[in-house]
Amino acid sequence: MMNERYAQLSSVQWWRQDLLKTARAIVVGAGALGNEVVKNLALLGWGTVVLIDFDRVESGNLGKSVLFTEKDIGRPKVVAARAAAARINPDCTVVPLDGELRAVAGAGLFARMDVAFGCVDNAAARIALGQLAGLTGCLFVDGGLTAWEGVLRLYAPDDTSPCYGCTLTEEDLADLTLRHSCLAYARRAQYGQGVPTTALGASVTAALMVQQAVKWIHDDPETLPVPVGEEIRVDLADDRYFRIALPRREDCWLHPRTSSPAPAPADWDRADTDWAGLLSSWRDATDQPDAVLRLPMELNARVTCLQCGAVRAVDHIQASSGSPGDKDNSCSECGGRTVPDLSNVVTGDETWTGLSPRATGFPPWSWVQAGLLGVDTVVHLELPGAPPEPELAGLDPRGRK
Repeated sequence: MMNERYAQLSSVQWWRQDLLKTARAIVVGAGALGNEVVKNLALLGWGTVVLIDFDRVESGNLGKSVLFTEKDIGRPKVVAARAAAARINPDCTVVPLDGELRAVAGAGLFARMDVAFGCVDNAAARIALGQLAGLTGCLFVDGGLTAWEGVLRLYAPDDTSPCYGCTLTEEDLADLTLRHSCLAYARRAQYGQGVPTTALGASVTAALMVQQAVKWIHDDPETLPVPVGEEIRVDLADDRYFRIALPRREDCWLHPRTSSPAPAPADWDRADTDWAGLLSSWRDATDQPDAVLRLPMELNARVTCLQCGAVRAVDHIQASSGSPGDKDNSCSECGGRTVPDLSNVVTGDETWTGLSPRATGFPPWSWVQAGLLGVDTVVHLELPGAPPEPELAGLDPRGRK
């Protein structure tokens, strides 16, 4: 017998509750927009929702965020949102990941999802989210708000459609290039002066975002077309609605290339294997003694003093620690200013290759590239080790549409 909770929904001619029950989504950002997206997914009985944010609930959030109460002030937003979603509908499993996107979610997590919702407010986070979704074949529904407008853009999981990077101006790209660390840039933007928004704009925009995801899950383009590669803009001040085709730039250097992970060597599956062991396994399996691994995030293994030239190894290697420029990196020899030596390549000669990916801050199911230096042809490999969250540990990668 059909669950009475969904009886009215199931009376819609094309509605299939069984598809929503097994659907998976990532929601990045648990502010006003993310609150509304999670609320809608919970009401619909969406199977699994992974919610990512590093922020805490503040009193200013209460006027725009439906899932938060005064008792939640000071709690992680993702934890408070999960509790509220469980009260709305226990059929929807919300998995909270408390941290910045690149620090808690590897590409393999996106490969196990159907839809990725962007509820963030800065370009760096959107680029990171778009690349992870595009690389793994996950529909990216990106939302944004102003005081009286709601905007959503749909990026298809293939190489022929526009990506978020295609829509950026040269000024946008120059600003991102100057701010080397995406993690630090996102954090500064999050805590900076934001654009004023309202609960009304968040509600309307989130409803449109989730509606597109529902159509995507049903996979019926004849009856339920999903406007991928388009922007939908709602003007609440003048009650107007626009749909605009997004441009695709052939020279976009941020464009994700859809891929799948290659089969890993037989001895690649231990979560505690260090970088040296992983690299050796791939070299042995492919008979490529000069193969290297390219990482999705850069490591800062040492710093160099600009004044005296002294080089000092960093005691604790951590990919997700943010920008080294945000910290006091004065030279221990002369007190001068130091600069980090960042790299995302593992050649086997680094001093930190005795550490495991987990010890260096890479989240479970991260993807790395394996290939030769100077050669564009690479394959992706998924790092070993499952997430600690039991709701995620058993998920298998999704097949693409």
